[in-house]
Amino acid sequence: MLRLARFLLIPLCLFGGALLTASLLSRPASTPAVLAGFAERPLVIAHRGGRGLWPENTLFAFQRASALGVDLLEMDVHRSRDGHLVVIHDRRVNRTTNGQGRVSDLDLAQLQALDAGYHWSPDGGQSFPYRGQGLRIPTLEEVLKATGPIAKVIEIKVPDAGLERQLCQVLQAQGQMQRVIVGSFYESSLQQFRELCPQVATSAGPGSVKLLVALDWLGLSRLLSPSYQALQIPERHGDMAVASTGLIAHARERGLHVQLWTVNEQADMRRLLDRGAQALITDYPDRALQLLGRHTALARQDD
Repeated sequence: MLRLARFLLIPLCLFGGALLTASLLSRPASTPAVLAGFAERPLVIAHRGGRGLWPENTLFAFQRASALGVDLLEMDVHRSRDGHLVVIHDRRVNRTTNGQGRVSDLDLAQLQALDAGYHWSPDGGQSFPYRGQGLRIPTLEEVLKATGPIAKVIEIKVPDAGLERQLCQVLQAQGQMQRVIVGSFYESSLQQFRELCPQVATSAGPGSVKLLVALDWLGLSRLLSPSYQALQIPERHGDMAVASTGLIAHARERGLHVQLWTVNEQADMRRLLDRGAQALITDYPDRALQLLGRHTALARQDD
């Protein structure tokens, strides 16, 4: 019996020592420059430029959202066949334009000949007010130049090693490295981007989110030393609650800026803000601004 006790005690002591060491060595994330100027107020992030209000991922949407008074613009990046970074969400152009085919199979000239406002409708397909209005798929450089200093969230949509390096180069050339958070659903892309562009803030990838959820469930979230600065998560993933009050609180203790997606109803916005969310990623930034009591110029813009 004594021998069994000693046998069990040794690994327990080793495990306890490892936890203590990890706890002593863990470091929270530091606030990146892109978020440093916002203080503690809740932020409004226009998802794809506010896709519920205007055709998504277009210069028009980003400019209108900026004028509306949002804090950050969220956008998605692919690469054209001839090597340009273009701002579009889907791998194919079919859903948002009058064209067909994969973004990666089309040259920039072909992509920009398409009507990026073709399918957008405010009334379920009864009308299409932006057809033929000159809206097109922009390059990332065009968006960065047109929107200037406003902060941005850029999502890498395809796991392409060349895209990560090119994105870093474009951000550097445009002087935007301190104005951007880069995210992706591909851990390999995020890791490579961090190595290439360590000055740019990033968000947690799916593997990092799962690790944080697991550590939080085990009561070990204090052991986390994040390699990222933002935590962009949904309230739920399938049947599993992700953005619990406890997880949000523990993430914030580890220095992470907690941003919830995609939140479109004001009742949900209020509930998540009360739970501790620091930013709302939304298709309807006007609703979020209104909820927060912040002035918007939307009515005047539409006159």
